[in-house]
Amino acid sequence: MQFEYYALRRAELSNVFRELDQAAITLDQAKDKQIREEAKNLMERAAHEALKIDPHLSYLWFWARKEEAEKEESERTSEIANSIRHIWHKGQQTRSIPDAFQLSPDVSAVKYMPPLSFMLCIRFKLQKPYISKDERDFYLLDNPIRKEKIFQAPMVAATSWKGALRAALWQLGYKENNEIAIRLLGNPRDSDKHRAGRLYFYPTFFDKIGLEVLNPHSRETGVGERGPILMECVPEGVGTLLLLYVPFGPVKQKENERRAEVAQDLEALAEGVQAMLTTYGFGGKISSGFGTAYDKLAGESKLALRAELPDEATPATTSPETGQPTPALPRYLVSTTQLHPDFCQPDGGLKLEAQYQVLVESRGQKYTKNDRQLYAKAKSWWAREGQQPAEAAIQKSESEADPAAIETLSVSEWTFSSLSEMRALAQSVAARLREVSEA
Repeated sequence: MQFEYYALRRAELSNVFRELDQAAITLDQAKDKQIREEAKNLMERAAHEALKIDPHLSYLWFWARKEEAEKEESERTSEIANSIRHIWHKGQQTRSIPDAFQLSPDVSAVKYMPPLSFMLCIRFKLQKPYISKDERDFYLLDNPIRKEKIFQAPMVAATSWKGALRAALWQLGYKENNEIAIRLLGNPRDSDKHRAGRLYFYPTFFDKIGLEVLNPHSRETGVGERGPILMECVPEGVGTLLLLYVPFGPVKQKENERRAEVAQDLEALAEGVQAMLTTYGFGGKISSGFGTAYDKLAGESKLALRAELPDEATPATTSPETGQPTPALPRYLVSTTQLHPDFCQPDGGLKLEAQYQVLVESRGQKYTKNDRQLYAKAKSWWAREGQQPAEAAIQKSESEADPAAIETLSVSEWTFSSLSEMRALAQSVAARLREVSEA
């Protein structure tokens, strides 16, 4: 199929190739300044026409002829090829993918995922250009960067992110048989177990393309061996790394065990992502420092977790009216007018003690005397201050209820501005997850 396609393109380019050949011969032989100028203009117009049909085939056609031609013709065809490449590079533009396609979801979409799922969105800035290898057979350069097929936007494929993260984790000591690495990324391809990982990677798209010039030198003579090599790259720009974690596992796994695993995975993931972006790199030529990013991020980055977390300690504050310290809220309240969700029915009423006991035990905890006392305090507060406002709120919500509304677990979101801050945040969230699993 490709052979027939490029044969058709070659036939369409035949007239343009003749014009380029004739213009190059005239330019080479003419001594009159005006004739040479006209030949240059003709070559430029013909090169533009060639670019409209297929720039890569046009360039490769003349470059292949250069390799087989005599010296004089070789120089002429080389000049034609270089003129095509120059005009192509000068007019090259990158189209960004419209936001309307929503190829990458917002982190708030984690509310539709199973409990304990989380999404990590990182807006990083490249410190060194990103280099990769596209799979195109015909291209004007030997080293094209990988692009999205429709909009031709340079990209980091999801599989590339996965491979780069696996390599970074391996460097950090999470080898192939490490349980955390297997949970996150699955078994290696040569494994017989075929276990999928909990991480889902989204591709990253950029909106700029540049050129890097590499000139490999001989270690013995110190002289360039084959001349400069042009490589497409993404210059120092901004990209978004988006990860989704879904903690699937054994059906009968206890809640506290699952939470402990999620805490471990979150810490390891944060450590691996930081090392991958700042130290080990992603893409090609990483041993030369390409494909690394700054620790400071380029924009607001987020972590969103769908889970019930223990409340952080509420510090005492000072009342602006009296100047006296305001005591911390009791554990059964989230505000001075609202019960903690653990004690509330879906309709806003107070749970029965049996329902509260089931909730506590579903978290792998024993229902103790302290739990009974806490429920008694919540019930007393409800009878004293919460029942009438709640009933009024229920009546109002029933009149304004949206039949399409879906009850979901609460989603906690945090923002961070650097990869170091992200890692510290992951450790803090993991500690709160363990508080429940170890209780």
